[in-house]
Amino acid sequence: MATAGVSEYSRHDSQRFFLVMAIVLMAIVLFGFSHTIPFDLSVPDFPKFLVVHGVVFFAWMALFIVQPVLVRRGSLALHRRLGWLGAATAAAMAALASGAILLGLWSNHLPDFYPPALFLLRGFAGVATFSGLVVAAICLRRRPAWHKRLMLCATIVVVTPGLERSLPVPMMGPSWFYGVDLVVLAIAAVGPGVDLVTQRRIHPAYLWGVGAIFAGQVVVDLLLPTSLSAAAVRVVAGQ
Repeated sequence: MATAGVSEYSRHDSQRFFLVMAIVLMAIVLFGFSHTIPFDLSVPDFPKFLVVHGVVFFAWMALFIVQPVLVRRGSLALHRRLGWLGAATAAAMAALASGAILLGLWSNHLPDFYPPALFLLRGFAGVATFSGLVVAAICLRRRPAWHKRLMLCATIVVVTPGLERSLPVPMMGPSWFYGVDLVVLAIAAVGPGVDLVTQRRIHPAYLWGVGAIFAGQVVVDLLLPTSLSAAAVRVVAGQ
């Protein structure tokens, strides 16, 4: 009886969960950036490159909602075709995010709460984690249980900037990023928690996905207080 329930969850309710998570992540992004986008776009010299970056980022989030809808409707062929569009969008995101990080440091166009070294480290750690998880998910696209969990973890990574703008960062003090990291991990833990409740075990994809998110956070925390991070900022900013 329990096995039948788990099997039924796996066939139907699983996709509902991933759709709900996609919508929640999109809501975080929209809420967070709604506080900054109107002001940014009103600045005469706001870099158009960042506008392109934002549009591509939004396209990724929209695709992340559309894909589980297609699976629930049984439109697997279209899901697969859009998957390759998603792969191209992910590659563009990684390139544009890297460019946005460098542009932010070159032009000193950083969020008020971000020291340059932290901006550099968190930015490129996020790009590396996102890219690695997406590549792994694409390689495992014929194993849906792995694919969708790794894609969820990858998208949680890129939602972090929206989350930073959703939380009261100025009130969290100079170590605000630890609090943000904990919230990110809490969001990432929802998937394993649902697995544990519904399937009596955590899928190994989450061990890799959530583990990669945590590893990226640890690397940033270890490098931030070192002279290497300050030297990297000087090199990147051309100082």
